[in-house]
Amino acid sequence: MKVSVVVPVYNAATYLEQCLDSILAQTFTDFELLLVDDCSTDDSGQICDYYASNSQVRVVHLTERLGVSTARNIGVKNARGALIAFIDSDDFVAEDYLLALVTTLEDYQADLVFSEFNMLDQQAGMFYFNVKPEVKGKVYELTAEQAAAMPDEKLPFRHGCYVHPWGKLGKKELYLQNPFIPNLYFEDGPNSLRTFLGADKVVGLLVDSYTYRVNHSNNITQGPKILKGDMDILTAFRYRALDMLAAQVDPKSFLGELHHNLTQDAYALEQAKQTNSEEYREIQWLLKLMNRNKVSK
Repeated sequence: MKVSVVVPVYNAATYLEQCLDSILAQTFTDFELLLVDDCSTDDSGQICDYYASNSQVRVVHLTERLGVSTARNIGVKNARGALIAFIDSDDFVAEDYLLALVTTLEDYQADLVFSEFNMLDQQAGMFYFNVKPEVKGKVYELTAEQAAAMPDEKLPFRHGCYVHPWGKLGKKELYLQNPFIPNLYFEDGPNSLRTFLGADKVVGLLVDSYTYRVNHSNNITQGPKILKGDMDILTAFRYRALDMLAAQVDPKSFLGELHHNLTQDAYALEQAKQTNSEEYREIQWLLKLMNRNKVSK
């Protein structure tokens, strides 16, 4: 078994079948599809069991909700493949998705390959293509510094290509040695950074065979999550800074991004009338400190 495709599932019944059908239609066939049902309360669990009649599909049902990071970790531990690809349960992929990633990883003898992606705005009914035909298929080899400093303005990849765990194919050992941090709302940044820093060689592939679905009920941030989200984004950046320092990479490269995110979070808290919260005060203190040192974006 060469590849394990890990799909964490939680209340994704609306889009789950499209996701799974797109994976099972791959032209590359040496893979297993591992579904980790994070104690869904809709029909997702039953849908997973239905697809388990296919010999390529295995299902792990969790008895309590543990969160997407833990679900991914459980998927990695149960994976039989030497390579891991994560796909979110509300997204879908083109039939050449796995073939392109596997071929690139093997041709360049890399530990990790990441790709571009399309966006489907469910609310607006708009589809956004992000790779121009004239550069499609181009491969970029990244240095450790470029991978750690994500994103690098010299490379034609958007921020999401670096941050999200999906849209990538990596060696299983990378994910075993760098497990996802659980119970962190903004977990993607520090988790992806650890994976990048753990790889000896990373390559980026300019294809957009992955479609990321946005603006639908399963991924819109609701009001009650604001405080947790703002606190966790600070924790996420702390993890990121510590990992960069441990790898002897200058963490200044992401301070502009942090300033931008903190400004957005402060505005969200103001709109939610939560300016008396501890989180708002901490964000304002950090912004004041960064502005004093002329850190902005």
